[in-house]
Amino acid sequence: MEISDIKYLAQILHKAEALKTVLEQEFEALKKQDLQRFEQLQNEKTKILEILSEEKFSLKAQEFHNNTASKAPTDTDISQESLELWDQIVKSMTEGRTLHQRNEILINSKIESIRSALRTLQSPDPLNSVEVYDKLGKLTGANDRNKVGEA
Repeated sequence: MEISDIKYLAQILHKAEALKTVLEQEFEALKKQDLQRFEQLQNEKTKILEILSEEKFSLKAQEFHNNTASKAPTDTDISQESLELWDQIVKSMTEGRTLHQRNEILINSKIESIRSALRTLQSPDPLNSVEVYDKLGKLTGANDRNKVGEA
């Protein structure tokens, strides 16, 4: 593996670590309900993900997979330094996935809370389901009042 490849892997590791940092900040913004900060972080995260999803990175990943899966560690054409960088990248990306899943769970719980609040607000008038006393002092429920209005 060439020196330029090692530099490239170091850059990818840096981006993977930056992604983890952004995901941590995203979680804090979600907890504080700071939507403006959350939106800013989405732009940063998108830029990092675009770099990590480049075709060049995919080709390098495939090269590492092919060289390390098919041969014994001593028979590979890849230097030890490159393998160590690759291991760090895989570890960092795995941690990033875990952080992303945590953020997804928080977002989904907040969405469910909002949906629940909307259902409560959109439900029929709560007074209709409560029994109240009429002018004669008799207890009437929601169904009885509707009958009186119909008569």
